[in-house]
Amino acid sequence: MYGFYPARMPQPAQPPRPPAFHDQNAFLQSTLKAIFNERQAQLNYRALYALAATPFQKKMIQHALDDEIKHERLLTRVYHTLTGQNPQVPQPQRATVTQFNAGVRASFEDELEAAELYRSMYVNTLLPWLRDILFEIMTDESEHAQRFTYIQAEL
Repeated sequence: MYGFYPARMPQPAQPPRPPAFHDQNAFLQSTLKAIFNERQAQLNYRALYALAATPFQKKMIQHALDDEIKHERLLTRVYHTLTGQNPQVPQPQRATVTQFNAGVRASFEDELEAAELYRSMYVNTLLPWLRDILFEIMTDESEHAQRFTYIQAEL
């Protein structure tokens, strides 16, 4: 007959959510730069692979190349997820590698720069799913630098 309607309990105030980025525009610009760099690395590693003298060198370079392809796809997906648009990034025109020894050294330096770029992107965001992706890419780049160091040591 009579319904009982309890008083509405007051809800605790939700703390404000922290922003997802310290600087989202800078993050997106870094993502575009990273996509271009990954494409350039792919061209360079294909050229370096063709110049490699031993199966071991080819194996190390192929591993880095496969990862760079993966990174480009991940970063493209990240950009699309964040903006709803495909990234507008030019294709590099040609490989910058012409000699094996110089190419190995340049690749080592490029991998270290890439790891630093991904570290700065990592600290720019508070989104766990995005940090996971950046951590994977950052550690891959560090591993590539180690691989190129080993190749350089053998020369």
